[in-house]
Amino acid sequence: MPHSFTCDHLRHVVLGILKLDCVGWPRINTLSIIDPPLYCGHFIEPVAIDEQTVADVERTMQYFGQNMGCIAELNLSRRTNKCVGGLVHTSLASVYGGQLQALRVGAPVSFDFSHYFRNIAVLELTLSLEVARAVPSVCGGTLKVLKLRDVPRDFVWRHFHYDFYVRPIVFRRLTILHLFYDDEYPLPTAAEIQSKVASGALNCDQLAFPALKQLFIRNCTPDCDLLYAKEPFPELRRVHLSGSLDEISHCSRLKLAWVRDLHIKLDLDETEEAVQICNATNHFFSQICIGRTAILEIGVGHLTLDPELIRWIDLTKLELVSINYKTLCKLIARLPNLTKFEAYSLEFGADTVENLAADESLFASADPLLAWGARLATVTLHTLDWVCPLVVNAYGIQAFILNAGALTSLTVPEPIESRLCAFINAFKDSHPHLANIAVDINF
Repeated sequence: MPHSFTCDHLRHVVLGILKLDCVGWPRINTLSIIDPPLYCGHFIEPVAIDEQTVADVERTMQYFGQNMGCIAELNLSRRTNKCVGGLVHTSLASVYGGQLQALRVGAPVSFDFSHYFRNIAVLELTLSLEVARAVPSVCGGTLKVLKLRDVPRDFVWRHFHYDFYVRPIVFRRLTILHLFYDDEYPLPTAAEIQSKVASGALNCDQLAFPALKQLFIRNCTPDCDLLYAKEPFPELRRVHLSGSLDEISHCSRLKLAWVRDLHIKLDLDETEEAVQICNATNHFFSQICIGRTAILEIGVGHLTLDPELIRWIDLTKLELVSINYKTLCKLIARLPNLTKFEAYSLEFGADTVENLAADESLFASADPLLAWGARLATVTLHTLDWVCPLVVNAYGIQAFILNAGALTSLTVPEPIESRLCAFINAFKDSHPHLANIAVDINF
C-alpha cells in the first residue's frame, strides 16, 4: 500500500487497495494524505461528493480501521476542506481519534462532541468560522504541542475541553504554542475589549500554561486571551512575534522578563513613521537581559529610522531590507549588545558619496577610533546599491569595518569581495582588528 494518496484520485486508490490480498499492516503507525499535484498554478478540481464517493470513503475507513489499527499519527495536508477532502478528514478523525498521539491538518475539519482526543500530544489545526466546530475536545494533561492557524478573533478556548463548565482549563504539559490569527476580520474597539474584560468574556484567569516554553503569535488581536493572563508563564523561554506595528504593540502586555530568545518580525509599509516604529519596539528591547538573544526583523524597503529615538539596548541581531548608510552607522552606535547585522542592501545618499570620494588616505590612520560596534561580530549584505558606483559601495563598507573592532565575519556580494580582501590586506598592520575578519561571498 502506498504511504500516502491524493483525495483527487480517491476512488481509484480505494478500489485498488481493496483488491490487495493481505491481512493488514499492524506495524504502520503513521498515515499521511498529501495534496494533489499542481498543474499550471492550480490544484486539480476535487471530485464531487456523490453516493458512490461516500460509499468509497466509508469502505476505505473500514479498511483502514481493520488493517491499519495502530495508527498514532495522522497528517492531512489538504489545503481545502471542500468536497471529498473534508469527508475523508472527518471520517479519519472518527476512526482514529481516541488513539491518536499526533494530528496535523492543513484545512478546517468539522469535529463533533464524540471526537475526544484523550491521548493527543501534538495537535496542528487550521480553523475557520465556516466550520461549526473546528476544534476537538482534548485532554489538557497530554497535549504538548498546539499549533493553530487562521484563528478567528472570537476563538473560544473552552472548546478544547469536553466539559464546558470545568474551570480553569489547565494545559499541564503544553510546551509549544502557536497562535496565527486570521487578519481578515475586523478588530474590536477599546470599549469592546474593556467590556469583555469586565464581563469575564476574556479567559484572564481561566487558562493556565504552567509548562509553556515556546510561544509564537502572528497577527495578534487586542483581545487575545493570553495578553490578559493574570499569572505569567513561569517556564517561558522563547517568544516569536510577527505582524504589523499595531499587532506587535498589542503584545506589549505579555510578561517577557525571563524569556531567553525573543524574535520580533515587523511587517511594515513605507508609510510608517520612525516614531511609530520606535514606540512599538522600544518596549521589548529597552532593558538589558543578560544571556538573552533578542532579534528584530523589519520587512520594508527604504526604512526611515531616527537613531535618537531608538532604545534597543538589549538587541543582539538586527535584520533589515535596506537602510541608509549614515543612518546605519548612527544606529549601531546606539546598540551596545548588537552581535549580528543583516541587510538586503545599504543605501548611499549624495552626501555620503561626496564624503567617500576615492581618497584612500581616509583609511591610512595608524590609530583609528573604534567608536562603535564593540560586540558586532557578523555582518551580511545580500546586494549592493546599484544606483551608486561600485567604488562607492566598496569605500562605504571599508569605512564601516574600520569602526567595527569586534567584526569576525563579513558576507558581501561577489563584485565587491576582491576589493575588500585587498583593502584588509593593505591595512591590517595599522588596523590589527581587520586581520580577524573572514570575508565570504553571498551568491
